[in-house]
Amino acid sequence: MVGCSCYKDNGRQIGCEYLYCDCLDDSQENEDGKRVFPYGAGKKDFRCLRNFYLESRNHIYECNKKCNCEANCKNRNVQHGRKVELEIFKTKNRGWGLRCPVALRKGDFIDTYRGEIITVAESDRRGAKRSPDEANYFFNFDKFCVSEMIPKSEFYEKFPEDIEDYQRKVESGDADTDIKDGEDFWENPDYVPYEYVCDGMYVGSPTRFMNHSCDPNCRLFTVSYNHADTNLYDLAFFTLEEIPAGTELTFDYKDEDDRTVITDEQARQVQKNKGYMPQ
Repeated sequence: MVGCSCYKDNGRQIGCEYLYCDCLDDSQENEDGKRVFPYGAGKKDFRCLRNFYLESRNHIYECNKKCNCEANCKNRNVQHGRKVELEIFKTKNRGWGLRCPVALRKGDFIDTYRGEIITVAESDRRGAKRSPDEANYFFNFDKFCVSEMIPKSEFYEKFPEDIEDYQRKVESGDADTDIKDGEDFWENPDYVPYEYVCDGMYVGSPTRFMNHSCDPNCRLFTVSYNHADTNLYDLAFFTLEEIPAGTELTFDYKDEDDRTVITDEQARQVQKNKGYMPQ
């Protein structure tokens, strides 16, 4: 783990806002080719997640304990933990739900998803033991994993020397293929499986009670403090819009880059079969 060298008394005593920060080295560039801090610095949006992140699935990098800035740096948010009050309540027709008794701003940090960190093998063992009607609470730590299957055209471009060998494996049944939107997909030679899973079944946080919605008001983001470790990171919920007090907090169980809208019934089936969808 390495930290930034920003001045402690930078700007308005909010740490790394006005100087280039080493903690942004791995962050995604915006449309202007610049790397921006994830959180706002104004009076109305202080520590609110900015639109560039809210409208994407970009990973969030915060400062860490080895950074030269101090704990009040505005690039330290999720690491300080939940700051809003949450209520677990009984919904009319969807079991338990989660809400906040006070109004929330767009981009407010709600809480992290927590649970036991276990290996993939252990999650497979636990999943096999649970009944089909029993909800799973698995989150896969696969944010930085490359795709297991890639378009055939991409395979031809990246791995021309492997084409004939792969075709032989397909014919003999030793390799898998898939078709998506009319395009053939082949196995990715660069694929490396993820190592860990978060299981919130027995040990967790209030966010395990958040229900699915096709029109959610919250979204899950991945947050790192250690750039060197891509296997473990925090799973943090932020609001996508201003939310009135007492409104149920929801997110899309199948929120992914190639998004397909699913019904509530399909969402419940996803949760039973796989737990929450990978991030």
